[in-house]
Amino acid sequence: MRCYITSSFGDSKEEIEKLCSIVKSAGFEDFSFIRDVENYQKVFDNPEDLMKRSEDEIKKSDVLLIDMTNKPTGRAIEAGMAYSLGKKIIAIMKSRTLMKDTTKGIADVVIEYDEIQDISNGLKEILRK
Repeated sequence: MRCYITSSFGDSKEEIEKLCSIVKSAGFEDFSFIRDVENYQKVFDNPEDLMKRSEDEIKKSDVLLIDMTNKPTGRAIEAGMAYSLGKKIIAIMKSRTLMKDTTKGIADVVIEYDEIQDISNGLKEILRK
């Protein structure tokens, strides 16, 4: 099952790699747009091309994972695309983060964590279902 992992350029390479590793170790095929398409650098000069390619990659995925701990903007757009395409959405967030009703409305699963590696068991449970 291919998991499109949202992230932003504000996330460090180490953070992205760690999240991808957790997703992969839980049994998903991990995909990160920043890592796998952009190779950690800006490659799209046209924002429309960027969003079209993102949509194409979401279409190839079974599920989208979004961390809602900090106010994601670009990532939220990707989640909206996934929702409109009928993809399963996994929202993760640090414990005690307030979740907006809009996120509750599109998330199939919500996993709270204290440390990012805590999401592994929740991800494994999704694959078992």
